[in-house]
Amino acid sequence: MNRFSIIAASLISLSLLCLCTPKNQGGSDDPVGGDDNTFKVGTVLSKDASDISTSSAKLNGEISDFGDAPRELGFEWGFSSSRLDQTIQSADILSSGSGSFSATVDGLDQNTEVFYRAYAMFWVDGKGTYYYGDTKSFKTEKIADKPSGIIPAWYEVPSTDAKKDGSYITDASNSDYYYTYHMCQGGEKGPGGKTARNYTLCYSASKHCPVWVAAPRHSMYVGSSGRNDSYRQDPTIPSDIQYTAKSTGGGCNKGHMLGSAERTSSVATNKDVFYYPNIAPQLSSGFNTGGGGWNNLEDWVDEQVCSDTLYVVIGCFFDKFTDGYGYTVNPEVISYCGRDDVAKPTMFYYILMRTKNGSSGKALKDCSADEIKCAAFVRAHTNSLKGQKVSSKEMMSVSELEKLTGFSYFPNVPNAPKNSFKASEWGL
Repeated sequence: MNRFSIIAASLISLSLLCLCTPKNQGGSDDPVGGDDNTFKVGTVLSKDASDISTSSAKLNGEISDFGDAPRELGFEWGFSSSRLDQTIQSADILSSGSGSFSATVDGLDQNTEVFYRAYAMFWVDGKGTYYYGDTKSFKTEKIADKPSGIIPAWYEVPSTDAKKDGSYITDASNSDYYYTYHMCQGGEKGPGGKTARNYTLCYSASKHCPVWVAAPRHSMYVGSSGRNDSYRQDPTIPSDIQYTAKSTGGGCNKGHMLGSAERTSSVATNKDVFYYPNIAPQLSSGFNTGGGGWNNLEDWVDEQVCSDTLYVVIGCFFDKFTDGYGYTVNPEVISYCGRDDVAKPTMFYYILMRTKNGSSGKALKDCSADEIKCAAFVRAHTNSLKGQKVSSKEMMSVSELEKLTGFSYFPNVPNAPKNSFKASEWGL
C-alpha cells in the first residue's frame, strides 16, 4: 500500500471513531462523556434541612445513578434564592454514583430564612464538572420568649432581690450582682410541652466571676451534640465586667460551673454553657482536670441524676476558707482571660436536691420533707485534693452554707429539709 493509501485509510478510521464517540460539550449544565467518554449523568437532589435550631441546621443532599463516584459533595447557600454566595463542603465520602450526604451550617441568626442547593462534582474529560439540585430553603427557629417574671420561681433558683435595670437584671439590695437565665434553644421541651430551661446565673461585677449557677439535671439534657467550645461573652450581662479573651492565667483553666457534658441535648443549648459568666478560674493541675478534686466531685454528682430530676446550685466563695479536710485557701486576685482583676475563688460548692426515691414521679411541691433530700458539698480550691473521693467530710447542711454565703437556697421548695442531712442517704 502506498503512502497516500495509508493516509486515506487513517482518515476513514478517524471519521468512524468520531461518529461513534459522543463529544463533551463542556460546562456543567449538559456535559456528556467521561474520562473514557462514557460517563453517565445522574441526578442531584436537595433534600429538606434537619436539626434546625435558632443558629444552625443540617443540610441534606442525595445523588443517584451517576456513572462514577463524586470527587466533591457540598452545598451552596445564602440569604437570597438568587444569591447563594457561600459554600460548605460535605465530609461524607461516597464510593459510587449514588448515596446521601450532609453538612451543618452554624452561626446563623434566629428566625432567618436560608436558601441552599446541593451540588456534586465529578471528574469529566479531565476537568471538574458540577451538577446541582434545586434550590430549597428553611427558617431558623425563633428564640423562645422567656417566662414572665424577672427571675422565674424554679425549684433550684436561690432567692434574689432582682430588678430590671435597663437591658439587664440587677439586685436591688446588692449592686454587685447581675442575674440572667437562659432557656434551651434546641427545641427541648419540659413538662407540659413548655420550652425547657437551661440555667440561671448570678454574676459579680467586682470579682468578674460567677457567684452561683442553678440548673436542673436530667437525662433529657444529655444527647449527641458534643462539645461546642464557643467561648464568648453573654449578651445579657454587661460586656465590660466579663472576661475578654479565651486565654487563661493564674495557674487556672476555664472551669465550667454547669458543665458542657451536662448539656449535650442540642448544639444550640450546649453553646450557651460556653458563655463567659458560666466560667470560673479553676486550678488546672489538680482541681479541674481528670482526677482533680473538683473533677471527682463532678463525676460523683453525675451519679445522683434521677428520673425525678436533680436540682443543683454550683457556687463560688471568695473569702478565706478551710474545708473539712483541713485545707485553707486565702483570697487572691489574678490575671485571667484577658483581665488582671479577677478574683480566684477560695472554695467551690455543689448543693443538691432531689426526691429520696428518685423515680417517684412526684413534683417537689407535692412532696413532704421526708420525701426530699438536700445537702451541700464544699471543697477548698486547692490542688491538694487531687484523687480525693467524695466523703462526709465535705458535707454540710444547706442552712449552714446559707450562713456562710448569705444566700437563701431553694426558697421555692418550702418543705426542703435544709437544716439537716444524712450522709448515708447519699451513699457516704
